[in-house]
Amino acid sequence: MSIRERLYPREQELPVLMRHCSDARYIWNLALEQRNSWRRERSQKVTYNTQAHELAEVRKQSWLGRGSSAIQQQALRDLNQAFQNWWKRPDHFGRPTWRKAGINEGFAVRDLSVRRINRKWGQVFVPKCGWVKFRVTREWSNIETASSARITSDRSGRWFVSFTRLAPQIERKSTGTIVGIDMGVTHTVAKSDGKFLDMPKLLSKGERQRKGRLQRKLARQVKGSNRRNATKLAIAKLAAKESDRRKDWVEKITTDLVCEYDLIALEDLKIKNMTRSAKGTVTSPGKNVAQKRGLNRAILEQGWGMFRQRLTDKADKATTPAEVVAINPAYTSMRCSECGYTDQKNRKSQAIFCCLSCGYTDNADVNAAKNIIAAGLAVTGRGGTSHANKHSDPVKRITTSEAA
Repeated sequence: MSIRERLYPREQELPVLMRHCSDARYIWNLALEQRNSWRRERSQKVTYNTQAHELAEVRKQSWLGRGSSAIQQQALRDLNQAFQNWWKRPDHFGRPTWRKAGINEGFAVRDLSVRRINRKWGQVFVPKCGWVKFRVTREWSNIETASSARITSDRSGRWFVSFTRLAPQIERKSTGTIVGIDMGVTHTVAKSDGKFLDMPKLLSKGERQRKGRLQRKLARQVKGSNRRNATKLAIAKLAAKESDRRKDWVEKITTDLVCEYDLIALEDLKIKNMTRSAKGTVTSPGKNVAQKRGLNRAILEQGWGMFRQRLTDKADKATTPAEVVAINPAYTSMRCSECGYTDQKNRKSQAIFCCLSCGYTDNADVNAAKNIIAAGLAVTGRGGTSHANKHSDPVKRITTSEAA
C-alpha cells in the first residue's frame, strides 16, 4: 500500500523532476526493447545485472551521465521486478509494456529521506533536486517509516509523492449481518435490504458544460499547437477532479460496507468484456454503436472495478476479516427472489420486476441483489433458498490478487 500526498515543487525544481521522469521512461523502454530482442533472437541472456553494468558504462560517454544514476538504476529494478511478477503470476500480472510521454510520468526514489517542517508540511529529498515540499494529510509516523517513494505527475500538471508502507487494518467487529450487492448504471449499488447507494454527479452542471465546450474547441484546433495543448490541459484538470471525486466516494462506501457486514456477495462481472466496442469491422459493422458507446461510458464512470478491488482489499485487511464472494451473474436479474421462477419477461422495464408465476413485485435491482445474496448463502453453507443456485455456477471467493 502507498500513502499519496500532493507535491508542491518550486518553479526551478520542475525541470529537474521532468528530467528524472524522462530518464526513467527512457531507461525502462530501452531495457524492455533489449529484453524483447533477446527473447526473439535467443542470444546472450539479458538480466538486471548485465543491464546495470551496461548502464554504468553508457553513462560515462553519453548524455545519460548528466542525470541521476539512482533514478536510472531504480528504473531497471522496477522493470526487473515487473518481469518477475509476470513470470510468477501471468494470470494476474500482465507483460511489461512501453511507457509513454505524458501518460507514464514518474520515477522511484529508493534511499528515502523525509523531514517534517510543521504540522501541515513536510519535505522529501530528491536526487539532484534537493528538498521538495509536500502536504501532510496522513499520520506522520506512517510516512517517516516508509522505505521508498514514487514521484508522479498526472496530465493536469499536478505532482504527487507516494510513500510505500504496509496496508493498515480497518478496525471492525463482527456484526452478523449479510448483504447482496447489485452494481448498475441507474443506481450504482443496490443492496438486498432495499437501499440504494448512488454515486453523486462527479462534475457540476457548469463543469460539464465547460468540459463540452472545451472538447468541441479541441476538435477544431490544429494538432501540436500551443492553444490546443492549453485546451488539453484544461480538460485534463476537469478529468482529474472527476477522478478524485470518484475515488473519494468509492473509498468511503467500501469502508462503510466492510465495517457493517460480515458477508458481502456481489456479481463476478467481466467489465472488460462488457465495455468492449460494438463498432465491428468495415466488412461487418456493428449495430447500435452510439448507444453501446454511451452504455460503456456510463459503466466505466461508475468505477465498478475500483469498487470491487477496494472492497476486497479492505475486507481482507480488517482486524476481523469480512468475507467477500462473487457469484455467476447469469439470470440474477430474471429470476424471482421469492419463488425462483426464471423468465426474461419477469423484468418489465429497467426498474420494475414482476414475477409471471407468483406475482411478486419489486425493484429490479433490489430483486437481483436478493438473488445474489441467496446464491452466496447457499454455496457458503450459511443457508439460503434452494432455487438460488439453480442457474448459477458455484460461488467464487475473491482474494486480493483476483479482484478486478
